[in-house]
Amino acid sequence: MDIDKNQFKEKIIPRLSSKIDVDVRLLKSSGYTLSSVLIIIHFTNFKPKIILTKRSSLLKYHKNEISFPGGTFKETDSSLLNTALRETKEEIGLNFHPNEILGSFHTVRTLTSNFAIIPFVTFQDSIRKTKILIDEVSEILDIPVFDLFKGLNNFTYKNFSDSYTFRYNSEIIWGATARILKQIRDCFY
Repeated sequence: MDIDKNQFKEKIIPRLSSKIDVDVRLLKSSGYTLSSVLIIIHFTNFKPKIILTKRSSLLKYHKNEISFPGGTFKETDSSLLNTALRETKEEIGLNFHPNEILGSFHTVRTLTSNFAIIPFVTFQDSIRKTKILIDEVSEILDIPVFDLFKGLNNFTYKNFSDSYTFRYNSEIIWGATARILKQIRDCFY
């Protein structure tokens, strides 16, 4: 599907929470480990693309899974947005300013590791070259959004009805990442 940046944004922005400062204390009281990710959507020849990462096999949680750049909140982070920006820079070498963030989708909880994830969103005309900077990431995936959406499958996982997978080439994207992608897809279908 050919769609320009403004048309794409018109579909996404009404679904975003414009509240960038998420209440860390409230989320902490829920008992979840807090984390945040950055959804980076950029445009090449009128085709929106999204950046995902393949997590390292050396990690404690979610080894070899496909995810958005991001990570766990640290007490030294001024906010969950700061966490997403810091982790994105550490993982894939891209630096964004808070004023480039348009909002966030709904919080997603992992099904197996007790994380609550805030997915923040940025739109970019283009992306400079990415670079894997730490041992947390084994690969960076730059995927055409609508090609990714074609690979949606629903399934039930341990009585969770909102379980999905997305297949892209040989990769299967599932869990919290798939539920975040489903929120993006729902803006169009």
